[in-house]
Amino acid sequence: MDILPLIFLAAFCCLGNATKKLHVQTDPSLVKAAVGDDVLLDCRFTVNATTLDLSLFSILWFHRGKQLAEFDDTVTVFKQGISLNKEELVKGNASLAISQVSAENSGKYRCYVTYSPEVVIREVTLQVDDPLQKQEDDLEEDSFLSRPCFGRSEILSKLDQITIALDQLMATLQEFVSSKAVNGCRSDVASQEPLG
Repeated sequence: MDILPLIFLAAFCCLGNATKKLHVQTDPSLVKAAVGDDVLLDCRFTVNATTLDLSLFSILWFHRGKQLAEFDDTVTVFKQGISLNKEELVKGNASLAISQVSAENSGKYRCYVTYSPEVVIREVTLQVDDPLQKQEDDLEEDSFLSRPCFGRSEILSKLDQITIALDQLMATLQEFVSSKAVNGCRSDVASQEPLG
């Protein structure tokens, strides 16, 4: 899979689509648990279509930039203790189950729900309280650039990082456009002296 289509996909989902069919809802931004708890990170979706076409549908879950699970015709998990329920996915439930959480499960989780061509990304933060161990930092050292070739999970991990950067860029652009609308762009242009 080329990285260019993934970058285009990330940009497309940030720009939005006026005819949205896909709606995604997740847990509040912070979910708290204790070490050893079983946790369900809620992610539910609806599709404005008469029937759900599974060939247009996929789910990706990431934690700290690493892929945990995916659904693309079949459920695939990349870490022990993580699960997605295929029967529930068909009903609009893309929740991620984590069994016996530990402090290392703390951090931000991103759920990518795709109903082609739309992609909706939701983020949930899990805080695991461990009285015996200090919480780890959410940022991990990125060794992506030092590797000579890239696998699918590495590319998807980079897509997650690109999405974060695009979110920040979109927020900055929206602030810029809002400030120009408030200040009146036309009056700024009219007040400049002609060149020459």
